[in-house]
Amino acid sequence: MPLHAHHFKGLPHYNYFENYPQTPEEEFLGQSGNYEFSLVVYDFQGINKEDVETPDNVRLFLVAFDLRTGKLYNGAMTLEIRDGDKAIHSEKLESAELENLYSLHRTLPETGDYSLHLTLHDVGELKCEIPFQLSSQKIHWGRWIAVSLMISLLVAAIGARKKRLQIDRTEQTKKNKLAQP
Repeated sequence: MPLHAHHFKGLPHYNYFENYPQTPEEEFLGQSGNYEFSLVVYDFQGINKEDVETPDNVRLFLVAFDLRTGKLYNGAMTLEIRDGDKAIHSEKLESAELENLYSLHRTLPETGDYSLHLTLHDVGELKCEIPFQLSSQKIHWGRWIAVSLMISLLVAAIGARKKRLQIDRTEQTKKNKLAQP
């Protein structure tokens, strides 16, 4: 059976989400020692959950790059997802999968103080922490700015109307005084 590779951050892989092109994708970076880490998070928050087999599934893909040698790390690694100080999932992988990618697929609640803690076992137990967020945890500033502008316009309109009424009353009072014999 032939496979057709897509590319993930310049690396081929076989787990592209063709069925979910609207799936949010976020990249989070980390560094420890000579290694740079790129964590890409696909989460299915915000799409039609009734159309998805695992609607609360979050997929984490990690690449570890040795800056000194210019090569990808492919050895044993422990990946631990934490919510604050609490470990909610830990898994040791003997090597990278999917063309040098380490991956975890977990169900995570929409709220949490998430981070991925990783340990590279083949390079002296090198450790790194990469905080990440789900798309449901992001503040959508556009809505807040639009609401703030609407409130500002409403306050300005009410203030202008009150000022105009005050001016009209003052003018009417002056006219009434001039018209009196």
